[in-house]
Amino acid sequence: MRNISMRNKLVLFICGLTFALSITAAGLVKTAMDNVSRERIEALKSQVDIAYSIMNHFYEAEKSGTLSHEAALSSAANAIEAIRFEPTGYIFGYDYNGVRVLMPDKKDVGTNFIATKDKNGIPVVKTLIDLARKGGGSLQYYWPKPGLPAEEQVVKTAYALDFAPWQIVLGTGTYMDDIDGKNYQIYKNAAMIGLSVLAVSVAIAVALLRSITVPFSEIRKALGAIAAQDISYQIPYTDQPSEIGMMATSIKTLQDRVRRRLELERRDAENKLALEAEREQRLQLEEAERSVQSHVVSTISGALEALSRGDLTVRCGDLGEKYAALRLNFNTAMEKLELALAVVNQKGQVISMSKDEIYRASADLARRSELQAANLEEASAAIDELAVTVRETAQGAHSAAAKVSAISQEATQSEAIVVKAISAMAGIEHSAREISNIISVIDEIAFQTNLLALNAGVEAARAGESGKGFAVVAQEVRELAQRSASAAKEIKDQISKSTLQVTKGVSLVGNAGQALQRISRQIEEADEFVASIARSAKEQDTTLSSVASSINELDVATQKNAAMAQASTEIAAALATDTEGLLSLIANFKTEASNRDTLLYEAA
Repeated sequence: MRNISMRNKLVLFICGLTFALSITAAGLVKTAMDNVSRERIEALKSQVDIAYSIMNHFYEAEKSGTLSHEAALSSAANAIEAIRFEPTGYIFGYDYNGVRVLMPDKKDVGTNFIATKDKNGIPVVKTLIDLARKGGGSLQYYWPKPGLPAEEQVVKTAYALDFAPWQIVLGTGTYMDDIDGKNYQIYKNAAMIGLSVLAVSVAIAVALLRSITVPFSEIRKALGAIAAQDISYQIPYTDQPSEIGMMATSIKTLQDRVRRRLELERRDAENKLALEAEREQRLQLEEAERSVQSHVVSTISGALEALSRGDLTVRCGDLGEKYAALRLNFNTAMEKLELALAVVNQKGQVISMSKDEIYRASADLARRSELQAANLEEASAAIDELAVTVRETAQGAHSAAAKVSAISQEATQSEAIVVKAISAMAGIEHSAREISNIISVIDEIAFQTNLLALNAGVEAARAGESGKGFAVVAQEVRELAQRSASAAKEIKDQISKSTLQVTKGVSLVGNAGQALQRISRQIEEADEFVASIARSAKEQDTTLSSVASSINELDVATQKNAAMAQASTEIAAALATDTEGLLSLIANFKTEASNRDTLLYEAA
């Protein structure tokens, strides 16, 4: 597609669009024709539905007993055969075996058409029966048309529907040659309209092509002139507001840029000539500069070579006015370096003389630190043993305090029990007094009974013989009263003795309660004392633990100090070795001071 010109692309687009419109129009015509055929089939179905309704009406009459089967079937056939519709439509009927049972004018009724076929070999009646028994359907076939020769068959469409109760297939059909004529006319009209539209479209397309390709050709010429750097070419269509005008305006802008670029190239050529002259002058200056720099490099190289041999007395010679600062800086640096090495040599001598004293002091400090660490370790072990002893004492005191507390609780419980016993004894004493009062009442009752019995005996004696039996009863009652009085007296005596014993018991129990209270108070005091001992032992344990921890930390610190002292000793030895190495290195350098020392040594 990239190699096709714009004109050809537009032609292809218009042809494609025309083809698409033609296909769309053909599709619409085909849809219209299909709609006509579908409407014709729907009309056939409506006629068959009417015949079906008529037959069903007579079948309902048969079911109700109003008509016999033969009468119902005959009436239905007569009614259906009378149906006519335009242009030459009628209803026919076949049983499941293909025998014709319905036909206007009773034509060929009773004849079997199951094997009847059209010119294409389609078994028309059999196919309609199958379609009807499957729920109804339409069939298109070829069939002779009245008014035409018998051998000339015309397309016909039939619709069939099954009436299952009587096993009859109802159907109707219509010839489709009139629809073909209408379809031909539709195609003809559509073709004429399409050709007219195509002619108009071609004319419009040609006009559009010319309105597009001619300006594009002018634009292409303008681009060719700009490509040839012809900035005098007049760009057309720059005054139009269309896309062509915008392209022409862009090309005009491009032409202006080319004009500016050419102007810049001209200026660049002039600048290049000026730069070439300047470069030639700069090369001459650089040649002179290289000669001076070569002298400077050789002079500095000689001084550095002497410096590499350890001669710090070397100095840089004359380098010219331009490099005077370099010469001054080099000589100053050498002087400072010589002075610094002289100072380092002097300090190294001092350090070398002091290294033995530092080594001895560090070794002595290491020995004292190790001795102090050993003493602290022994003290720490002793304090740890003392802390263990105090901890065991605290644990024993805590156990004793727990036991004393338990005893105190037991004593408190015993005291409560004694209080309850005193209360119970007091209750017993009170009950004994009440029993004694009751016995006194019983004694009074016995005394009164004795008097009553005595009076009854006197009255019985007065009655003579008739009162003898009553006198005997009165005598028995009197004896019984006497025995009751004797028993009550004995009980009273025993209760008095019991009361006396209970009183003594209450007194003893009260004394025991007071003793238990005193014991409980003493146990509480002992509990407080033992608890105080336990707290003191725990505080001593905590204090000793803190002291032990501090001594352990002091021991660790002392051991670290000893290690540091040992390390200091090793560092002092290393310092002495390094100092000797430094002095050896410094001896390799040649300075004014070393020259004076050498001269003095040779003079000596």
